[in-house]
Amino acid sequence: MVLIRECGILFRGFTIVNSQYHDFGASIKDKDLRSGLLTAIINFSDAAFSHSIEYIEGKKKSLIFTQDKILSTDVEDVSEIIISYIIMDKVKDLDKKKERIVPELRKLLLLFKEKYKNKNLAHVSEFQEFKKEIDNLFGEEGKTIEQRLKGSFF
Repeated sequence: MVLIRECGILFRGFTIVNSQYHDFGASIKDKDLRSGLLTAIINFSDAAFSHSIEYIEGKKKSLIFTQDKILSTDVEDVSEIIISYIIMDKVKDLDKKKERIVPELRKLLLLFKEKYKNKNLAHVSEFQEFKKEIDNLFGEEGKTIEQRLKGSFF
């Protein structure tokens, strides 16, 4: 079982929408730094190695992400990278979990692109309603075993 801590979408180094299912001690400042660093790592990987990395595995947590391109109305005719990500507890077989999660992250980006195409993506407050879509795709995996069982019996 995978326990998802957070899922969201990054654009221009900022988190534009996310759902956090379990606190893991990250402050707002930490989230902004994490968003910028993750975007920089992905951009560096693309530029230096001509391909994107799909995950980062730490001692306690793992990050899985996908990317796509999107147009924002504040910049004409330039597609920019948009990233969907998941932060989850470390699991033994990350490659197997990644195989299942990456298509869902891609689906999340497609839903976002469909809903917000031809919009100014610099106005972050406009995207908070998209949390419902994130929760529809990943909210169940953000629940602990106790939370899942409670919903089943009561």
